[in-house]
Amino acid sequence: MEVVAREWGTTKHGEKVYLYTMKNEYLEVEILNYGGVIRKISAPDKNGKFEDVVLNLETIVDYEDRSPYFGAIVGRNAGRIKNAILKIDGTEYNLKKNSGENNIHGGIDNFSHKIWEISNVSTGENPAVELTLKSSHLEEGYPGNVEVKVKYTLSKNELILEYKGISDRKTYLNLTNHSYFNLSGNFKRDIQEEYLWLDCKEFIAVNEETLPVSIVPVEGTPFDFRKEKKIKDLLFSENSQVKIVNQGIDHPFILGGDKDKTPIRVEDKENGRILEVETDQPAVVIYTGNYLYQVGNLNKNIQCKKYMGICFETQNYADALNFVPEKAVITSPERPYHQLTKYRFLVKK
Repeated sequence: MEVVAREWGTTKHGEKVYLYTMKNEYLEVEILNYGGVIRKISAPDKNGKFEDVVLNLETIVDYEDRSPYFGAIVGRNAGRIKNAILKIDGTEYNLKKNSGENNIHGGIDNFSHKIWEISNVSTGENPAVELTLKSSHLEEGYPGNVEVKVKYTLSKNELILEYKGISDRKTYLNLTNHSYFNLSGNFKRDIQEEYLWLDCKEFIAVNEETLPVSIVPVEGTPFDFRKEKKIKDLLFSENSQVKIVNQGIDHPFILGGDKDKTPIRVEDKENGRILEVETDQPAVVIYTGNYLYQVGNLNKNIQCKKYMGICFETQNYADALNFVPEKAVITSPERPYHQLTKYRFLVKK
């Protein structure tokens, strides 16, 4: 299979943006070197009709000006760090504040807004695109000269994301991808009627700043998706944790760890599309697009509304060094960072 590249635009800083298309009989995927954005995933429905199943925008200007991390690589850290303070071995690092008093998604000049180097393109049965980014010591306040590689591989009906990171000193890396999935195809409907299943016994409750406060059993709460149910069954709950994030989900879920189960499954029963997510990470932050009405139009001039997409941000525990330091995985010269996440697309006829 070929990988086709074309120039897609120019950033405000005069940098060239390229779009790479990988295609096989199961999927068509577009990747930008800007932010490592997954701009498009076309997947078939039960009638064999290929349509886009991730939210996207029309131009590079749109991505620079108003994208809520659509499809982007998030780093150095996914999510918020309380008071923008990172402590490693007794040394305190003051990070850039870009979410009130907190640091979110790596700071202001974060991985999602950078031009990545295309370090390798592979063709053949499993086409792949590998991106590389170097981040200097104390960039956005984070320690360590870091080099990160993210490889996107198309293997039959799976899109596989492999993340690697090396550092010249101890640091904290916690990367993810921020794609918003909508299985209706070409954004015909929002996600309320889609069915979600999770191998998850616990979620993490958050406060008004969406910072983690406690680990809570899902039993007896709207966050229990151990039996599949419509996403909208949670959205209109009076539960305080639903209300605190503008009536939806914006929470970390601790995955069950059953190696025989795919931990995340979402299905559109009207058209038969199914997405399964596998990961080697202990948690996933699920976000139901509670503020997507602020975005404006998507690609194809479709108005972006609340609940237009759902994110599955596979990662380590939220704000681990502050919240559960014993769960934090420190990256060092002796211990490189690694993460593997697979998106598998199926059809039920």
